[in-house]
Amino acid sequence: MHVSRWLALALFSSATAWGCAASSATEGPPTETDTALKESEKKTSTDPAVNKDAVAIADFKIRVDAYADLHHQLAMGDAKPKDSTDPATLNKTKAALTAKIQQARATAKQGDVFLPAIRPVFRRLLSPELKGEDGRDAKAILKDDAPAPGTVPFKVNAKYPGDQPLPTVPANLLLSLPALPAPLEYRIVGQHLLILDTAADLVVDYLLNVVKT
Repeated sequence: MHVSRWLALALFSSATAWGCAASSATEGPPTETDTALKESEKKTSTDPAVNKDAVAIADFKIRVDAYADLHHQLAMGDAKPKDSTDPATLNKTKAALTAKIQQARATAKQGDVFLPAIRPVFRRLLSPELKGEDGRDAKAILKDDAPAPGTVPFKVNAKYPGDQPLPTVPANLLLSLPALPAPLEYRIVGQHLLILDTAADLVVDYLLNVVKT
């Protein structure tokens, strides 16, 4: 009986020791990847030491998303988009939406979306796309689609003039910039970058002198 108990205990101890050893052998010493992952877990995307540009872009995204949410909240009642092809009905609905947004953002000012921290980021993102042959092509497109000088007001909450073209933003420029939620779009007028609410024809914010001639 004593022998059986001793043998069982010995087998159990051996099995336990083998299991621990096998586990250690399987895990092994931490690799460089493991170490890097553990270090990354200690930080967040809002840690300025990780990437200052990422922090600025994340804050920019919060601001444009907040505007989009406001837009959708106000697009109700007489400002709700109508399933109609009648120009008068569509214009009346848009006018109601525009008025509501302008009232809700009565104190909005330039730089509420384009905070100081994000401005150099946008310029750095656009700079390489405006150089070389691709840059010349992009500038040519912007020039061809440009509204008449002095017709577009660079003022937050101002209406984009309905009698002026909406300049096409070349694909290489768009792909270099943070994505915008609907109904916001980037537009470049002259040397300046606008964020436009295309459903209400409103200037949401603008950034001056991003395109060097």
